[in-house]
Parts: sequence; C-alpha cells; structure tokens
Amino acid sequence: MSYQILPNIIFIFSVLGILLIILRHLPEAASMADEHPEHVTAAKKLLEKGLPAQAISRIKVSLSVGVKKLWNFVLEAKDLKPYAAAGYRIKKIFNASLPLLHKPFQNTTLHEVKNERYFLDIIKQQPKNFAHYDAFGKFYLGKENINDAQDIYQYLVNHQPANADYHARLAYCWYQNSNFAKAAEHYQKSLSLDSTQPNRYYNLGQSLQSAGRTAEAIETLTKALELEPKNPKFLQVLEKLKKNTTNKL
Repeated sequence: MSYQILPNIIFIFSVLGILLIILRHLPEAASMADEHPEHVTAAKKLLEKGLPAQAISRIKVSLSVGVKKLWNFVLEAKDLKPYAAAGYRIKKIFNASLPLLHKPFQNTTLHEVKNERYFLDIIKQQPKNFAHYDAFGKFYLGKENINDAQDIYQYLVNHQPANADYHARLAYCWYQNSNFAKAAEHYQKSLSLDSTQPNRYYNLGQSLQSAGRTAEAIETLTKALELEPKNPKFLQVLEKLKKNTTNKL
C-alpha cells in the first residue's frame, strides 16, 4: 500500500516546492524596476515608438535563469561542463557548415529594407518574437544609432537574460557610449553564458582596460589567446598591456 502512496507524497512535495520558489521570487520581481531603472527606461522608450508592451512574467524569467544556473552547477559538480577551448573548437566546426544551412532573416526582403518603419510594423504583428527586436537592434547598429540600439538590447536582456548574444550587443553599446564599467558587466554576463567566444574576451579586456582595471584585462586577454593562440590582434594588445604595466612598476 505504501508503494502507492509514496508517488503521491513526492508529487505533493514537488508542487509545494515550486510554490515556495514562486513566493520567494515575488518580492524580487516587485523590486526589479527600482533596482534596474534602465530596464523601465528602455521599455518606455520603445513604447513611445509605438511598439506593444511585452506581457512577460518577471517570475518566469527569474525561474528560467535559476533553472539554467542550477543545471550548470550540477554539471560543474559532476565535472561535465565543457571546457571553453573544446567548446570553441566544436563551434568552429559547426559554423563551417552554416553556409549550407538556412539562417533566420537571410532573405533579400530584409536586406533591402532601409527604414525604421518596417521593423516597427513586423514587431507589432509579432510582438513576442524577440528575433525581430534583435534585427531592429542590428539595424540601429548598422546606422550607428547607438542610443536606440542600446534601448533595444537593454529591453531584450531584461526579457531574455539568458541570451549571451543580447548581453554582448548591449555591452558594445555601453562601450560606444564610454560607460566601460557597464560594458564590462555585460561582456562578463555574456561569457558566463557562453565561454567559447574569443572576441568577447578581447572586448571584455578592452572594456576592463578602459575602466582602469588593467590586471583583469590582462587575465581576460590571456583567455582570448587560449582560444585563438595565433590571433595577432590579441597578442599585440596583450603584449602592450604587459609592457605598460611593467613600465609603471
């Protein structure tokens, strides 16, 4: 008889555990706007352009990120998390085959579009398709409209905090606006989600150097070279940084 009751007990405790997690995240979700006013500002700016508001639960986002962090913790505990250099080699092999695959937005219609109105219209038609927001952000970057691109990517990382690419593009915007501390923060977040991107280590190193954190910049550029040992740009910048540090001693 006990073998029939046991699954029900496990199920009840599982449900109670989920409810407890949700209740614990409620205060965090309520205070999110106060702690990160740039998130609210970005959303307001997009609404002013006529874009629809995203009705996405902050709790759902927090839980999805929490589950991902927990899974990464389990992998690390079991020593199963892939080493960055190995992951990078796998990605290079995979990316070599990408020309044979169909990529999103790789069509003549999109590449011929040169105006903002197009992106506003497609986002209104599919307001929960974040790929359209990303394309809109890239459009602004292509036009060197950094402030509007920053609003787009701030909005995206607010709703998709586990997307490494969005953090990297937001970091680029912060860097272009000379906020090197914020740039470093988002490059670090991007690399914590995907540690197989040598150029992001390089960009993080540049951000840290500009923020006056030279020792961290040297460490970061060393990681970039671990992934691409023969990259002349990485070697040159790292040697220059080390030389400048030695001269100051």
